[in-house]
Amino acid sequence: MAADSIGNAKEEIFRSVEDAVEMRRIGAECAIVETRYSTAEDLSDIVNRVPLVFPRHVTNVVAEFDPSDSGLADVADAVDSAIREQHRSPEVSLQVWQSGKTVYEFNRREAWDEAARVLGDRGFQVSRTGAEYAVSVCYTPKTAVVGFNRVADSLSSWPGGEVRLSRPPEQVSRAEFKLEELFKEYDLPFGDGGTALDYGAAPGGWTRILAERGFRTTAVDPGDLDPTVLKRPDVVHERTTAGNYLRSSDRRFDLIVNDMKMSPDRSSQLMIDSIPLLKRHGMGIVTLKTGSRGVLAQLDASFAILRRGFTIEFARQLRHNRNEVTAVLRSLD
Repeated sequence: MAADSIGNAKEEIFRSVEDAVEMRRIGAECAIVETRYSTAEDLSDIVNRVPLVFPRHVTNVVAEFDPSDSGLADVADAVDSAIREQHRSPEVSLQVWQSGKTVYEFNRREAWDEAARVLGDRGFQVSRTGAEYAVSVCYTPKTAVVGFNRVADSLSSWPGGEVRLSRPPEQVSRAEFKLEELFKEYDLPFGDGGTALDYGAAPGGWTRILAERGFRTTAVDPGDLDPTVLKRPDVVHERTTAGNYLRSSDRRFDLIVNDMKMSPDRSSQLMIDSIPLLKRHGMGIVTLKTGSRGVLAQLDASFAILRRGFTIEFARQLRHNRNEVTAVLRSLD
């Protein structure tokens, strides 16, 4: 979860996880949630079903250390014990990350290499991704936490949910990172294409990403698109506002996306008003820009509006979101 969203995450968890006892912050972007009986699998189910928007990665805690005293070998011992107690397969993914500024005499790569070496010596087949189960090791300024669970119950296959993206030379806006990250965390069911409508498209970052994924994209914005986006044969620029386009168009789309700078309730209502432009069971992606105050109340109100015409299939504060939440919607009609 984001460092400045810990308070919202705690409130969100305690109102949805009935057996939550305590939430203890241990790093800039992580906390330990103590429950009476719920596991990471249970929490993952709640996150996806309710949804809860702030958790990005969960795991079952099996050990906690002070690495300055115990060292990497002791952490590897705990990892070994956890695997042998809960998992019989020799194949595991190993995820290592840091939360906050740490002062240990090793870096993230050295920590991964040491844990992987020890586990390899003990007969385990260790990879960074691809195994059914994952060992998680999170280093914080004061502690190291070892976790173990199925990758499918982790919310994200990236260590700590830290989706890291490089900037391609053809990028036209940093907003592209949000959509790219979403597509790594959630698979849209359109294969290699379809038709898409991009509200507030300028300068064309989301339009470019959609076109790269095979969508024939209509970009709606009174402003200019980047020339490299505009010259694409699979992009049409409608130089008008979202409201004007909505009132005048009779086209139908597989997907409508909305990353406009609007209040969450207005963005949500725009998505509801746009349902006539969607094909049957079409989908939407909207960024709810909450700011930093009254976040949960704004999300509650926005989700209530969206549920008038959509199911909310995914909602999360992504790593590349800033005081905002990205939601994936499916039309009820």
